[in-house]
Amino acid sequence: MSIATILILALIVLYLAILLGVSWFSLHPLRIPIFLSPGALGLPQESVAFNSTDGVPLRGWWIHHENPKAVAVLAHGFLMNRAEPTPMAKRLYEEGFACLLFDFRRHGLSGGSISTVGWAERHDVAAAVALARARYPGVKLVLWGSSMGAAASALAVAHEPDCHADALILDSAYSRLVDATGGWWRTFVGPWITFLLMPTWILGWLFTRIDPRGVDVADAISKLHQPILLMHGDADLIVPLEAAKRNQNANPLAELVIFEGMQHSQPRWQQTATYDARVLEFLRKNGILTDN
Repeated sequence: MSIATILILALIVLYLAILLGVSWFSLHPLRIPIFLSPGALGLPQESVAFNSTDGVPLRGWWIHHENPKAVAVLAHGFLMNRAEPTPMAKRLYEEGFACLLFDFRRHGLSGGSISTVGWAERHDVAAAVALARARYPGVKLVLWGSSMGAAASALAVAHEPDCHADALILDSAYSRLVDATGGWWRTFVGPWITFLLMPTWILGWLFTRIDPRGVDVADAISKLHQPILLMHGDADLIVPLEAAKRNQNANPLAELVIFEGMQHSQPRWQQTATYDARVLEFLRKNGILTDN
């Protein structure tokens, strides 16, 4: 065997090893520490433990309100945990909401060995909604999600029979999982390496038996009958604005708010006043919040 052949084989083996490593990391994200809590912001904080509808143990925080106008279930993004939506929960609590924040599977302190970035996580959202409904039956419920959490929320309401919400606020939701995968790599490693990493979605499909081409948030949104607020930055590289428009076009009940110059999940941190105002306007317009 020539040296050239050996080098070519070595490069092929190295390439396959990199693909396997990247695929493994995507399905087994690092668990970052919880960096913020409702208690740290002066809110009531109760630790809760419950199981996803497919049995995965989940952990979260319940923010109690004596006489809530509504209940919010807040779902974080990929590589995050329940700390991420804590500032949003504080804003909603100030408007009279009780809130539930939780860690998705393979994130934070929840169980689970694999993250599917939305599809299996719909079971987690459904279980969180069931817990919130049990705490306050008959009270209106809003689902708020960021990125993966936004996708999982739409998928849960569309595909889980007992998961009902009165309104959905979807921040930086992808439209198709396979496209979001490419966007992730384009953002963090550049277009050329992205081209080389594209086969990782095939390996993910083989490992999870979930075809990312079939995880379609726009299709889920088309099945919904609730008011939907889509929040998106027009400079988002992970999930381009075209994906948000595809989600909006799937349902006449979907309203899209575009934030100029904002990247993925940035608007609520960088344009907080405008972001909060649009959320509250949406909730009042659709009868979730009233002045009574």
